[in-house]
Amino acid sequence: MVPVRYTGLPDPKGAFDELRPLRERVRGMQDRFRPFGPDYLILDAVRKALDTAAYHFTHEPDFFALKPQQSDWRPERESKP
Repeated sequence: MVPVRYTGLPDPKGAFDELRPLRERVRGMQDRFRPFGPDYLILDAVRKALDTAAYHFTHEPDFFALKPQQSDWRPERESKP
Protein backbone atom coordinates (compact mmCIF):
# COMPACT_ATOMS: atom_id res chain seq x y z
CA MET A 1 0.00 0.00 0.00
CA VAL A 2 1.31 3.44 -0.92
CA PRO A 3 1.02 6.05 1.83
CA VAL A 4 -1.25 8.92 0.86
CA ARG A 5 -0.50 12.37 2.15
CA TYR A 6 -3.37 14.80 2.36
CA THR A 7 -2.07 18.28 2.96
CA GLY A 8 -5.40 20.10 2.76
CA LEU A 9 -5.69 23.85 2.94
CA PRO A 10 -3.60 25.59 5.60
CA ASP A 11 -6.43 28.04 6.34
CA PRO A 12 -9.69 26.69 4.86
CA LYS A 13 -11.93 29.26 6.57
CA GLY A 14 -9.81 32.11 5.24
CA ALA A 15 -9.75 30.62 1.76
CA PHE A 16 -13.53 30.27 1.62
CA ASP A 17 -14.05 33.69 3.20
CA GLU A 18 -12.27 35.07 0.13
CA LEU A 19 -14.85 33.29 -2.05
CA ARG A 20 -17.86 34.91 -0.33
CA PRO A 21 -18.06 37.78 -2.86
CA LEU A 22 -18.02 35.26 -5.73
CA ARG A 23 -20.87 33.30 -4.17
CA GLU A 24 -22.88 36.50 -3.70
CA ARG A 25 -22.29 37.48 -7.34
CA VAL A 26 -23.51 34.07 -8.49
CA ARG A 27 -26.60 34.48 -6.30
CA GLY A 28 -27.18 37.94 -7.80
CA MET A 29 -26.88 36.53 -11.30
CA GLN A 30 -29.58 34.00 -10.49
CA ASP A 31 -32.02 36.85 -9.87
CA ARG A 32 -31.84 37.76 -13.56
CA PHE A 33 -33.28 34.42 -14.70
CA ARG A 34 -36.60 32.67 -14.41
CA PRO A 35 -36.61 30.51 -11.24
CA PHE A 36 -35.86 26.88 -12.03
CA GLY A 37 -35.14 27.65 -15.68
CA PRO A 38 -31.97 26.17 -17.25
CA ASP A 39 -29.83 29.27 -16.68
CA TYR A 40 -31.00 29.62 -13.09
CA LEU A 41 -30.30 25.94 -12.39
CA ILE A 42 -26.74 25.98 -13.75
CA LEU A 43 -25.92 28.94 -11.51
CA ASP A 44 -27.58 27.09 -8.63
CA ALA A 45 -25.23 24.17 -9.29
CA VAL A 46 -22.24 26.53 -9.05
CA ARG A 47 -23.53 27.94 -5.75
CA LYS A 48 -24.15 24.46 -4.34
CA ALA A 49 -20.67 23.36 -5.43
CA LEU A 50 -19.16 26.25 -3.44
CA ASP A 51 -21.30 25.32 -0.42
CA THR A 52 -20.26 21.67 -0.67
CA ALA A 53 -16.57 22.50 -1.01
CA ALA A 54 -16.74 24.86 1.97
CA TYR A 55 -18.39 22.16 4.06
CA HIS A 56 -15.78 19.59 2.99
CA PHE A 57 -12.82 21.75 3.99
CA THR A 58 -14.21 23.68 7.00
CA HIS A 59 -16.57 21.04 8.45
CA GLU A 60 -19.19 23.77 8.91
CA PRO A 61 -22.46 22.83 7.16
CA ASP A 62 -23.64 26.44 6.90
CA PHE A 63 -20.32 28.19 6.32
CA PHE A 64 -21.75 30.81 3.95
CA ALA A 65 -24.88 31.43 6.02
CA LEU A 66 -25.31 34.81 7.64
CA LYS A 67 -24.33 34.54 11.26
CA PRO A 68 -24.73 37.11 14.01
CA GLN A 69 -21.49 38.59 15.20
CA GLN A 70 -20.21 36.64 18.16
CA SER A 71 -19.22 38.43 21.31
CA ASP A 72 -16.54 37.57 23.88
CA TRP A 73 -18.67 39.06 26.63
CA ARG A 74 -19.70 36.68 29.39
CA PRO A 75 -21.49 37.51 32.61
CA GLU A 76 -19.37 37.30 35.72
CA ARG A 77 -20.09 34.32 37.91
CA GLU A 78 -21.27 34.99 41.41
CA SER A 79 -19.01 33.36 43.94
CA LYS A 80 -20.71 31.45 46.73
CA PRO A 81 -19.40 32.12 50.26
